[in-house]
Amino acid sequence: MSTAAPSAPSSPAPPETKTFRSEPASTAQRVGGVWRKGRFWVICTAIFVVLSIIGFVLANAGNQSTGTLAINNPAPAGAQGAAEVLRKQGINVTATDSLASTTQAISENGSGASTVLFYDPQNLLSTDQAAALSRAVQDAGGRLVAVSPAPLTAAQFSPDLASAGTVRGTASVSAGCSDPDAIAAGTLDGGSPALGVLAPVSLPINLYKGAETCFAPAASTAGHLAFNTTGDIVALGNPGIMINQDLANRGNAALVFRLLGSKPHLLWYTVSLKDIPVAEQAPSLAELTPKWIFPASSWLLLVAVLGMLWKGRRNGPLVAEPLPVIVKASETLTGRARLYQDARAVGTASRTLRHATLTRLARALRLGAAADPAAVVEAAATATGRPHQQVYALLLGEAPHTEREMLSMAVELTALEEEVAQR
Repeated sequence: MSTAAPSAPSSPAPPETKTFRSEPASTAQRVGGVWRKGRFWVICTAIFVVLSIIGFVLANAGNQSTGTLAINNPAPAGAQGAAEVLRKQGINVTATDSLASTTQAISENGSGASTVLFYDPQNLLSTDQAAALSRAVQDAGGRLVAVSPAPLTAAQFSPDLASAGTVRGTASVSAGCSDPDAIAAGTLDGGSPALGVLAPVSLPINLYKGAETCFAPAASTAGHLAFNTTGDIVALGNPGIMINQDLANRGNAALVFRLLGSKPHLLWYTVSLKDIPVAEQAPSLAELTPKWIFPASSWLLLVAVLGMLWKGRRNGPLVAEPLPVIVKASETLTGRARLYQDARAVGTASRTLRHATLTRLARALRLGAAADPAAVVEAAATATGRPHQQVYALLLGEAPHTEREMLSMAVELTALEEEVAQR
């Protein structure tokens, strides 16, 4: 009988191998990955940089300004339109920003050749400087057109001029005088803010009185325009008639060009910080401090003292209150000892030690807590066999004067209590 050979056990299948491939690591692929992750912020940054550059270029193109009534400001509140029209008519328009440069230009232009437009919106020019400008213009035979001058400044320019307050804008106002420039203009824009289409601008309107007053609102003796007796000093209270957005309204342009174009040279003088005189030395703290600060401080200090005396809490009698927590006797003893040590209260600490020893000795000798100290001394001397004088000096004698003497006394008191306890 034949038997089949046992079959060899089958070998286990080899494990499945996995192939690992490296990630693409070329420069272009890495840059692409970074771009996909951060392209939003890169685009935003690029847009911001481009807009900033464009804004900077536009703001500085042609040396443009953003100031009101600036001759290089094309915005609605600027006066570039009036300046350019005057230049095309052959007028030499020059911008100045200091009294020194203005007076120098007046002298260089020659006699009777300059018109000075004065504009000081922040009222920086002093009265002495205003008087100097007026003299320079009149000595050179020029003309001064002051746009909304301050009351004191207008009075320094000419005694014939006086400020008469301000008025709200109206639709229009007629000349109402015999001046040829005002008659040629006919009516002026009253400064209504609704006249601005793209960017409405409303400038304050000041009224002035002079030897000749024009463009007076209804029921008013003061007007938008005032002249002195000779007509070489003019106060124009409505600066809005010469800004770009309102120049073409009604008779604004006619009045502006006739006032400013009568001389071959126009100096457009806008007061700046250059006109503020520089002090020879820095002001002291006392000079910078307002005059009212010391009286006010003294008054506040007095009120504070009176308030403290009136409402301040006064110390009343001591009130005995139970401790909110239970304190261990050892902690109380340690704390009290440290207080005595910090205060160098040798006498008080000695009396406390002696009193405690007498109390414990009276209890140990069965004399009672209210026993007389002399009786306790007599009983302790009898119980220990010590001389009476020695025990008396220890318990009732002179108190120690130093901490060393007090420590020695404490040791002797402890030894005495131990002898009484062992009897």
